[in-house]
Amino acid sequence: YGEDDYRSLDPMRRGLNPYPNAFVYRDWVIQAFNDDMPYDQFVKAQLAGDLMDEKTRHKTLPGTGFLGLGPWYYDNGSVEVTRADERHDRVDVVTRGFLGLTVGCARCHDHKYDPIPTTDYYSLAGVFYNTSYHEYPLVPADVLAKYKTIEAEIEQKNKMLREMQQNLSNQLSQSLVFQTENYLQGVWEVTGPKKMQKPMVVENRKLDYELLDRWIAYMAKETDKYTNKQAWQKLMKNPKATAEQVKKSATEFQEMAVKVMLAKNELGEENEIITAKSLEGTKKKKRANKPNEFITNDDFCPGCGLQLKNLPESDMSFWTEIFQRELNDSDDPNAMMELFGRMGKPGVLMFRGWGLESRVGAESQAMMAKVKDDIDAAKKKIEPYYPYLHGVQDAEKPVNIQVSKRGDPFNLGDEVPRHFLSVLSKDEPKPFSKGSGRLQLAEAIVKEPIAARVIVNRIWKGHFDTGLVDTPSNFGLTGEKPTNPELLEYLAGTFVKNGMSIKKLHREIMLSSVYQLGTEMDKTAYAKDSANRFYWRANRKRLDAEQIRDSILMAAGNLDNSLGGPSIELTPTNYRRTVYGKVSRYKLDQYLQLWDFPSPNISAEKRFVTTVPLQRLFLMNSDFVQYEAEELAKRVATEADNRARIRKMYQVLYGRQPAEPEIVAGLEYLKTEPMLEYEEGKKRPAKDKDGKDTKPEAKPKTPETMLTGDAKPAPVEAAAIPVAEEGGAGAGAGQMPADGQAPMEMGMGMMAGVMPGARGGAKKAEELKYEPSAWGRYAKVLVSASEFMFIN
Repeated sequence: YGEDDYRSLDPMRRGLNPYPNAFVYRDWVIQAFNDDMPYDQFVKAQLAGDLMDEKTRHKTLPGTGFLGLGPWYYDNGSVEVTRADERHDRVDVVTRGFLGLTVGCARCHDHKYDPIPTTDYYSLAGVFYNTSYHEYPLVPADVLAKYKTIEAEIEQKNKMLREMQQNLSNQLSQSLVFQTENYLQGVWEVTGPKKMQKPMVVENRKLDYELLDRWIAYMAKETDKYTNKQAWQKLMKNPKATAEQVKKSATEFQEMAVKVMLAKNELGEENEIITAKSLEGTKKKKRANKPNEFITNDDFCPGCGLQLKNLPESDMSFWTEIFQRELNDSDDPNAMMELFGRMGKPGVLMFRGWGLESRVGAESQAMMAKVKDDIDAAKKKIEPYYPYLHGVQDAEKPVNIQVSKRGDPFNLGDEVPRHFLSVLSKDEPKPFSKGSGRLQLAEAIVKEPIAARVIVNRIWKGHFDTGLVDTPSNFGLTGEKPTNPELLEYLAGTFVKNGMSIKKLHREIMLSSVYQLGTEMDKTAYAKDSANRFYWRANRKRLDAEQIRDSILMAAGNLDNSLGGPSIELTPTNYRRTVYGKVSRYKLDQYLQLWDFPSPNISAEKRFVTTVPLQRLFLMNSDFVQYEAEELAKRVATEADNRARIRKMYQVLYGRQPAEPEIVAGLEYLKTEPMLEYEEGKKRPAKDKDGKDTKPEAKPKTPETMLTGDAKPAPVEAAAIPVAEEGGAGAGAGQMPADGQAPMEMGMGMMAGVMPGARGGAKKAEELKYEPSAWGRYAKVLVSASEFMFIN
């Protein structure tokens, strides 16, 4: 599962509030495999860990993140639609993941191929209808209470600060509108036939420089959303326009702006009364911010369903561009004004942030600064966020749901009791009677023979790249038939006899003769089975995204093998295993996406391998790969000579000794590479001992001195790897940078878009510093080779 927050409709917060403790579920899954948790317990913990034995519940509760960290939809329609979509995701993931059945196809009609009626779909959907998101604190009750108290205070102070800023912004814009005439005359003086200097106009008319620029840009931009600017724009195109005509037009425009402002203020007062009358009590309803708090549409957007009064469309567009924000062609000026007023390019008279604070009085500045200081001080009292689990819990009073005819949640049919799938029940399925029915559902799943076959097939696929059933999430009629059903039955039976031990299953498979086959071609076998579905040889597999990155780090000696902990961005300086990198549903990391990481928005039964030019460009140009290649070069620097270093690199990267032609090719590369380094050195200023640039005419190193660190050339195979000389243009072939030597900061260049976790060049360039060398480039060539990228 991805780690993006469930609050996805609000553009101000989208993708910015991830599940803070999502890593707990990921760590639990890894630990479960390390501990060889029996598979039936593994399944039950994920579906109903909160309902299992109280004595061991602390071990199973984190498993509920399987459901709790799933997507919660609030931006695709009414609450009836969104809740139905959430249930559908759970039904689909659980049945395809554990049973290999596409039950989700029965949402709108009986399954067209498998014996799964629509009533079965809604019987399972009823289980998840009665399952809601829940956070389980991992701190004592008094600590939690203290945290919640301070959190409420921060929320109130933030609300006060927002209201203060909004009031000041409104006051400022509504006062500036009465200076419109003066500013428009200034616009004419700057852009009209006079072409006066802007600083002179600002000084003469006592104008705000930025605001004048805004008026110039706004009055020049044409729009078809309203006609208020047309008279002015027509006048500006008249080279014979006089100052009197300009003054008259400017006055008329100001009168229109003031008129629409006053009309909007009057409607605002009426709308406040309409809103107040709709309240159930004496307090405004707070916007919900957790999935379990979203019961009605009004919970997500309080007041959004009210029929409020507004200006005519053209007047509303005119007011919006003056007092709120610049409108694009497709913008609706009535849509979510409060949100969009704080987004995008501000309107002509809208100021926020420092632009607002710098234009209000010292007293207002001091007030806002005081509130900000109080908020910051309160935040320090509760940092870091208290630990908790993202999970689920049962509804207090479980109920059955009705069938949605044709999948329409507004067109309901008969009520359906919660029960297991009819096709997997001996007789009529018995209704679930304990809570939501999650625990009974989990127990029913793990008892089914098909559940063992599904997991055994997935493990087999992990080893052989294809499954005995090569549609791992679809064992139905439209799925692939098992190529060797007897083998599948044998493995499933052995798996159950061994207590559903995943480790014993691995051992059973890996000790088989078929697992030990090589990838050699057999023309006779190929003619009979070109797809290798009967496993007459091993399939050659490319490393996946995580394996590529981890293998590069391991070869360089930088891989951090520590277990668990919060997820972090996959930056070039992140040495942890890739499994601990952040995965975003909102925007998948570009490195993961480049190497075919599956979408975290849906259940993925397999990874589809693509071969695209950007993958090779990443290996050629990525700072990450170059830096780790330089680190690998340092690992072999202590070897006796260049031949020994080449042999060491082959051992580290390929696990074998290089052949003589490969050694010769490496030596030839190192002989020719210094010429490229020399050309680069001529373009870079030389460095003194403090790492500062010397005079531009400083002489760069020659290819000979770069090769050996000496004025006299030496045989490449016998060259040591000396320290680079001070002031040199960089380490060349047979040479490593000196400790403490000022490294060259490498820009991201053309690979900025595919760096692991890259989010811009500035910060990354400060963190990742290295000086490229010929040995580093040679190591990068070996890392980029197919022999490193593929499991043979």
